[in-house]
Amino acid sequence: MKSPLLTLSLCCIGILMVYTGGCIAADTGNSDTSNLSAFKERVNESQKYYDEMVASDPENATAWCIRGMFYNNNYNRYDEALASCERALGLDPEYGLAWYLKGTILTNMEKDAEAEACFRNATKYDPTLPEGLGEPVERSSYGAGGYSIATG
Repeated sequence: MKSPLLTLSLCCIGILMVYTGGCIAADTGNSDTSNLSAFKERVNESQKYYDEMVASDPENATAWCIRGMFYNNNYNRYDEALASCERALGLDPEYGLAWYLKGTILTNMEKDAEAEACFRNATKYDPTLPEGLGEPVERSSYGAGGYSIATG
């Protein structure tokens, strides 16, 4: 079971990932096309970082979970997010935050019944986690709507 401090740290990382994307895409007097290009460049740089993080420590469930958050929160790459989450759970089946992330991803994929089972496991292994999701996050034209790990 992961400690509450680790869970809190991971939630903070998720929140930063969500809000950093919005700051990167903020209007600085450039056209929307320029903002989108800058945003995509930053996302691609971030993707390399998270991919390298798991490559350097493939047995680290936390690294896989964070990578899953990235893929869930950026361009709705749910299949890649789910694969990362599955890897985290394969390494640590009692990792509450990974179960919560899996539920979030499955909800975004409209697999609500599977998601509910994940949320039950999440709170079983980490009672400090919410029992489900809040309202969907509205995203700008830089990303579709859906749930991010930072909601709750």
